[in-house]
Amino acid sequence: MAETDLQLFRDTGMLQGMTTKQISIIAAAVDVFAENGYANSSTKEIAKRAGVAEGNIFSTFTNKRGLLHAIIDPVSQSLFPQAVENLVQGKLSTHYATLADFLNGIAWNRIDYLRQNSKVIKIFVAEVFYDEKLRQRFIRNFPISYWLRFDHQFSQLKRAGQLVQWPNAQIGSTMAGIIGEVFLGYLFFKQPLTDATIQRTIDTLVLVLTPK
Repeated sequence: MAETDLQLFRDTGMLQGMTTKQISIIAAAVDVFAENGYANSSTKEIAKRAGVAEGNIFSTFTNKRGLLHAIIDPVSQSLFPQAVENLVQGKLSTHYATLADFLNGIAWNRIDYLRQNSKVIKIFVAEVFYDEKLRQRFIRNFPISYWLRFDHQFSQLKRAGQLVQWPNAQIGSTMAGIIGEVFLGYLFFKQPLTDATIQRTIDTLVLVLTPK
């Protein structure tokens, strides 16, 4: 059982009102879903990992799907939007003199967040790809301020001659593609997320997005 993986939920008070047994079930489910994937996980295995009877899962969460949603719904509706808003108010509101400064500030911040919450993020990302309703709800809950601040940063870096004169949407998709490949490799294919890998990724982005 790895209740430290629930820090994301603890920080926002999501576990308040839950019993120790219920928290143990959530923690075990995070472990099992992250290790095996939702489809290949069973409530029997989760109960064993949590040290409770399987009936305790059914009485609180109804079924395996209900247990999954107890994990991913708070991420979609509150936790991830709040984390994004914190990014907006922090790193995305900072003035950056160079493209390298901007990319280093944003990338390292998100890498730390990913490392600290990798199991929950892995479960959530897998379901976003699978579940259209969840995907649409996630998009609706995503703070518009995030896109506006990125747009502002891109325009500011362009004026300073630090960024290619591409449409901002193209710049954003290029960043998402290169960084996303590293993130997904770490989450789903056990590729190491070392500091050297992160820096190479940032250096690649600087090379691609710097005006020639």
